[in-house]
Amino acid sequence: MTKKYRKNQFVKVKVTGIQPYGAFVRTPDNQEGLIHISEVMNDYVHNVSQYLSKGQVVKAKVISVGPDGKLNLTLKENEYFKNEEKKKDKRSIIEQIRASEEYGFESLRQKMPQWIQEAKMRMQDK
Repeated sequence: MTKKYRKNQFVKVKVTGIQPYGAFVRTPDNQEGLIHISEVMNDYVHNVSQYLSKGQVVKAKVISVGPDGKLNLTLKENEYFKNEEKKKDKRSIIEQIRASEEYGFESLRQKMPQWIQEAKMRMQDK
């Protein structure tokens, strides 16, 4: 029998899968849950995989329990992730520029021919 979880309770969970919108987790008694991308930290998270990986065990706080017993969890009160957020704020300007370079104009230049081709095909379908 699974144990009853309640709002604001802390629980250790194991990450069982990563999706663009969050991480699927499981408690030691096999109760499933989700840590939504917006609940990893207070700051903007572009990629959940930068903070969590499959098989990782983390301490999360229960936000709510669904009617089916599935848990909605947050890491915002986990000390490790709070410290990661502080480190992120202290990054030098050079590190911030390097991090943003991967989303610069070069990638737009590379994608533009594909987007033009897709648009032409959509116009032909009409």
